[in-house]
Amino acid sequence: MKPTNENLREHAVPPLTQWLIHAAKRRSSITYGEAQLRLEKEIGFSRIGRSSRMGVPAGALMDRIWAVRDDCPPVNVLLVRQDDRLPGKGVGGYMAKYLNNPRLKSKGFRDENRKQWQSACDEIATAVYAFNGWGQIYAEAFGERLPDLVPSAEGSEKDGIRNARGGEGPNHEALRLWVKKHPRKIRQAYASFRTDTEVVLDSADRVDVVYYGPDSTVVIEVKSSDSNDTDLRRGVFQCIKYRAVMAAMDIRLKPRIEALLVTQRKLPSDLRPLLRLHNIRHFIKAP
Repeated sequence: MKPTNENLREHAVPPLTQWLIHAAKRRSSITYGEAQLRLEKEIGFSRIGRSSRMGVPAGALMDRIWAVRDDCPPVNVLLVRQDDRLPGKGVGGYMAKYLNNPRLKSKGFRDENRKQWQSACDEIATAVYAFNGWGQIYAEAFGERLPDLVPSAEGSEKDGIRNARGGEGPNHEALRLWVKKHPRKIRQAYASFRTDTEVVLDSADRVDVVYYGPDSTVVIEVKSSDSNDTDLRRGVFQCIKYRAVMAAMDIRLKPRIEALLVTQRKLPSDLRPLLRLHNIRHFIKAP
C-alpha cells in the first residue's frame, strides 16, 4: 500500500489511534520511527520515508476524536521524535487549542522556546495519561470497540530471552491479584487509582502491578511467602529498575514514579536500609 495522504488518513488513522491510546494507558509514548515501522510491517504500507509524513494521520486522528468530543486532551502529543522524546511542531495547533495558547502554534516556537514547549507537553501529557474515557471515545469515533491489547512489533533478538515468568506459583498469583484489587488497603491515597497487572514495559520487563493516579504512577513488585531472602533482595532491585524504566517511558520531564515492594513476611534487616536509601515503600500482607 502506497503511503499517500489519502491512504494514511484511511488506513493509518485507526491503528495509530489504538497505539497512542494504549501508550496513554501505559503512560508511555510512540516515536515516529516506531509508528512508521508498525504501519509498514503490520498494516502493509510500503516505505513511508520522512518522519514528517506521520503528521498526516496524527492530525487526522485528533480531528476525528475532537469531532466526537472536543474537550478531551490531544493524545497525538504522545507521538514523539526520537531525539528528544517530544512531539514535533505539527502538534502545535492542537496544543494551542487545548491550552488556549496561540503561541504554541507559531512558527519556530518549538525550537526557540524549548522550556515552554516541554512545560506545555508535560501539562497535556498529564491530562492524557489521567483521562479515563479513551475506550468510549474510540468506540464513538471509529464505530468499533477498542482492542484490549495491541501488541508492538516483535524484535528479532533471541539471545538471553527466556519464557515469560517461568511459571507463576499459586501464592504469587494470589498476592499479585490481591494487590491489584485492593489499592486502598495498601495505602488510602491509592484508593481511587486505576490498577493493572502484569504490565509490560518498553524494556520487555513485566511489572506485577501498576497503580495509575492522577499525577503519579506506582510500580509494584510482589514477593509471596514462597520467596527466600535472595528473592526479596532481587525484589528491591526490580523496584529500582522498573521505576527507572517507567520514568524513561513517560514523556514528562519529571514524572512522579513511586516504587513499592509487597511481601508476605518481614524483610531481612540488611534490606531495610536499602529500601530507605532508594526511597522504596514496603507493605507486608499476611499470608
